[in-house]
Amino acid sequence: MLHGLGASPLELSRLAKDLHLAGFSVFVPNIPHYAFGTECGDWEDWLQHAQQYLWDLRLQYTTVSVVGLSMGATLAMALAQREHITSMVLLSTALAYDGWAIPWYSFLLNFASWLPFANRYRYAEAEPFGVKNPEMRAMIKRAMQTNHISESGADYLPFKYVSEGRALIKETRKKVGLIDCPTLFIHAADDETVHMRNAEWAYDRIRSANKEIIYLGDSYHMITVDNERETVNQETVRFLEKAVNDALDVPAFDVASIQSPELRRLLRSKRT
Repeated sequence: MLHGLGASPLELSRLAKDLHLAGFSVFVPNIPHYAFGTECGDWEDWLQHAQQYLWDLRLQYTTVSVVGLSMGATLAMALAQREHITSMVLLSTALAYDGWAIPWYSFLLNFASWLPFANRYRYAEAEPFGVKNPEMRAMIKRAMQTNHISESGADYLPFKYVSEGRALIKETRKKVGLIDCPTLFIHAADDETVHMRNAEWAYDRIRSANKEIIYLGDSYHMITVDNERETVNQETVRFLEKAVNDALDVPAFDVASIQSPELRRLLRSKRT
C-alpha cells in the first residue's frame, strides 16, 4: 500500500486494518525520500524503492497487489508499467492538481524551478484538508497543529516534493497504456485537489480488460478517512479478493456480490 506524497502510513491505516481482517497480508512502507520526515529524493528513487518492496514480497507470496492513494496511486501506476502486478486499486488518482481548491495561479509551478527562491517555497495544507466530514476535519487540524502530520498527510510540502511529484505525473501519463493488470479506480466527484477527470482519463487508456471505476458523492480527496471510507474499504476488499481468486488455481476467498442498490448505481464497470 502506497500512501500520499510527503505523508505517512496513517493515511491508509483504517483500510489496511480492514484488508488484514479480510485475510490479506498488508505492508504499508515508509518509502525513503518520499515519506514524511525524510529529505526528498527524486521520483526515480521513489519508484526504485517501490520496486524493491515488490520484489521482496514476491519471494514470500504467490500474488502481490498494490493499493495507492493520491500520489501513491500515481506511483502504483508507474510501478505497474514496469512490473507484473496481480491487481491494483487507485484511490483519488493524482495525474494533475486541478481540483476546485487549487489556486488559479498554480500553473506558475511549471516555471518555479527556474527561480532562485523556488527551493524556499512550501505548499501549506489548509482547510478542508481533503476531508468533507467536519468532525474528522477538526481532528486532522488538531493533529497537524500538534504533530505536523495527520491521517490526511503533512501540514506542508516543500517545493522539492511538489516538483518531483509533477515529474512523476508527467512520466506516468506518457506510459499509461502499458498498464494491463485488473484495476479499480475510486474517486470522489467533489475532490477538491484532483478532479475526477484524472481517474476517467486513466480508466479510458489503460489496457486492462478487467477495470472498474466507482464515484463517491459525499467525500473530498482523502477518501480513506472521509464520510464514505466504509464504502472505500468494502469495495477495495471485494475487488482484491476477486482479482486474487482469478489469479489462483484454487480460490482463496469467498467473494460476496454487491448487495446495495446504491453501490450498483455508483459502480460503472464500462465507460464509452
